[in-house]
Amino acid sequence: MKIKGTLMRLYILIISLVIFLSGCQSYITYQITKPPEKVLPKEFESSIALSGAQTHYCSSEIDCLDFRVISPKDIDNYLLSGNTLTLTLISKRSTEDDTFEYQLNADNLPSKSNDGLLIIFPGYGVNSLVYTMQARWLSHITGKNVIVMPASNQYDEFKYGLNSLDLLVKYINEHQYTDISLLSYSMGAVASIDLTTKLNINKHILFAPMINFEAALRTIAKLSYPVYSKLLGDDYINEVAAKVIEKSKVALNKLDILSNLNKTPHARQTYIFSSNADKVSPYNGLLTLSNPKVSIYEVKDLNHLEMVSLISAQQRNVLLSLLDG
Repeated sequence: MKIKGTLMRLYILIISLVIFLSGCQSYITYQITKPPEKVLPKEFESSIALSGAQTHYCSSEIDCLDFRVISPKDIDNYLLSGNTLTLTLISKRSTEDDTFEYQLNADNLPSKSNDGLLIIFPGYGVNSLVYTMQARWLSHITGKNVIVMPASNQYDEFKYGLNSLDLLVKYINEHQYTDISLLSYSMGAVASIDLTTKLNINKHILFAPMINFEAALRTIAKLSYPVYSKLLGDDYINEVAAKVIEKSKVALNKLDILSNLNKTPHARQTYIFSSNADKVSPYNGLLTLSNPKVSIYEVKDLNHLEMVSLISAQQRNVLLSLLDG
């Protein structure tokens, strides 16, 4: 009887553990796919100087898209009146901080008007307002209008940023943009690559593209929660990734970044920046690319966060040369 009772308790324990782990997977999936709470000050949200004009574009009462539009014309009068705007971004590192600082003034206004458009697709887990500082800098330097799209987890439904791309295409066509370039970070590559199949893109520039969602999720789990990820194991994290993909209802081929990049790109030129020290989007993962129309730039010693913050002067200088060329 004791053996039977022990086996029964063991059976109940196993069943309870299975139920707990299953519920844990659902909880993790929910945490990944839920929209984030706003964490930035309202002053930043409403600042045209920094964040540009909030655009609410609709094709119907229910089919709408919210994004930011940054134009050099936003602050022309402000700068021509003798004012300056200083953009500062600091990245904390273990040894020393990296700082990006640029001052906008009347002396460095764009030398000529530019009817081009640059679209930024942020990575996962950020508020896209963070990227409006980069957008303001790029707009001022290039003279282009810049659209900052929501991050992939800022929509009501998580679809890897593929939400409402047809609406974006309609907006661009209505404004008759012809010289269009794309700039994506990490998971933003999913949407930017998909957009190249819908529009004629001049230049497509990707920073640390998320080439494999499952591998990226495993790496982030190990970096952020080493004890829990080791306890749960890779297979468990893979199952969580499968649940996220299933919930998103996004076709697997849309997430196959390498396969899509190996196809003849719809962009006239495609460039990828990748770091040897980036464990989330590793440079080695791109070595199977065999498309001669895709150029890869290896960046030294930057982790994933540093790659997507555009903090490196090397990155910024090459980016500007590509956009200007």
